[in-house]
Amino acid sequence: MSEENKVLTREEWINKIRSEGKAETIRSEMIRLGFWEAPNLSEEEREQQAKEDEEYKEVRKELQELQKKSKQLKDIDFLLKEARKRRMEESKKRRAERKAVRKKAQAEAKEKWRKYRQNHVIHVGDGVSAGLASTETNEQKLMQHQLPLIRSALQLAHDMNITLSELKWLTYHRNTATINHYQHFTIPKKSGGKREISAPKSKLRSAQSWIKANILDKLAVHDAAYGFVTGKSTVDNAKHHIGKDAVVKFDLKDFFPSISFVRVRGLFESLGYSRAISTLFALICTEPPRQEVEFNGKMYYVAINERQLPQGACTSPTLTNLLCRRLDEKLTHLAKEKGFTYTRYADDLTFSGNEEALKQIGSLMGSVRSVVDFEGFIINEAKTRVLRNGRRQRVTGIVVNEKPNLTRKDIRSFRALLHNVEHHGLEQENHRNHPHFWEYINGYVSYVQMVRPDIGKKFAIQVQRIADKYGLPIRVYIEKLG
Repeated sequence: MSEENKVLTREEWINKIRSEGKAETIRSEMIRLGFWEAPNLSEEEREQQAKEDEEYKEVRKELQELQKKSKQLKDIDFLLKEARKRRMEESKKRRAERKAVRKKAQAEAKEKWRKYRQNHVIHVGDGVSAGLASTETNEQKLMQHQLPLIRSALQLAHDMNITLSELKWLTYHRNTATINHYQHFTIPKKSGGKREISAPKSKLRSAQSWIKANILDKLAVHDAAYGFVTGKSTVDNAKHHIGKDAVVKFDLKDFFPSISFVRVRGLFESLGYSRAISTLFALICTEPPRQEVEFNGKMYYVAINERQLPQGACTSPTLTNLLCRRLDEKLTHLAKEKGFTYTRYADDLTFSGNEEALKQIGSLMGSVRSVVDFEGFIINEAKTRVLRNGRRQRVTGIVVNEKPNLTRKDIRSFRALLHNVEHHGLEQENHRNHPHFWEYINGYVSYVQMVRPDIGKKFAIQVQRIADKYGLPIRVYIEKLG
């Protein structure tokens, strides 16, 4: 079979079209099959035609190459688009995974924080919460002082036999509160006027009692301290100054209120407790003075000063003694240097000396003022006294010129009071409306028994008669009636 009459397979047709182009293949086939008569051309024209055909084929071939490349470029754009799409989908997936991880971590952190808040005190009010994050405890110091190891607020609440919520309630500081943990009342001062007492309510009193029994009472105070010290009395304090040529007395102004929240917190920290636990202790033991204000029919208790030691809390006296240890040490050393004896009963500072030391009184008083000021206290100059032995010398209410004694005026006044109470009854003679008048009478009789046993015995017998007459409990030392 000649080349012209050869029958091409399908694949050969496809290759022919690819190589020559669709239009050229159709033209050549039409000529071959007689559907298109080639014009009568000269030899020269035929050569020109053949040349043009060859050029056409070359151009066509180049065009096919360009078309192929163009198609490839279109494929690249498509592939790039697909790649970007895949990357975006993968990125979204990774973002979703990261979001899920973050969400899970946040949920875990939130749950952890919730559990932490259940077992810790996070905030106790503005101005007093800064140290709650500091939980480092000096256990060695605490063991040296034989004090309980308190590492967390939850443990403290457990040891106090209260819930953590109750501990938060007792320690939370508000400048304006709708509840008050103290009951306030006044008692008459011996020197005239009234003394305000802040008595803690039962929950707070219980917490303060725990601190006193488990911490404060285990710490030693200075030997010069006599007030609020077990086994020591005003008589023990006064005995150091009996028969001296001169007695110098100072009074510390606003003694309890001058002890701030910061000083109390610092004391507990010095014992080894963390700043967080010391803050809670200090909040339990201090309270700002408050004023009652009624607004829209509701009572508010508004703080009018900083937190301080309340007079009436069982912890306040012992805290003052502990915070005065350095003051007592300095004044004891100063007194010895100048030939004096020094004791302190609460806010009463007493120095006494014989004739040789009298020339040092001016120097002593100046030095005492400097020491007291350095230790953060203020001397009440209106109560500063220098008592020579030519006049009555009284130390914490006891006359010390020759022996522990009471003034005749005090004895006569109390004897008259007992007489009137015996004949007219308690209520009739309670002219100053003393809230605990019978307890005051019993207490004063015990005091007289301690200073002047001979007179105290007679008073005790009379108090027994009054108790029997009016059916009252007796609180004097019955064994001394003899």
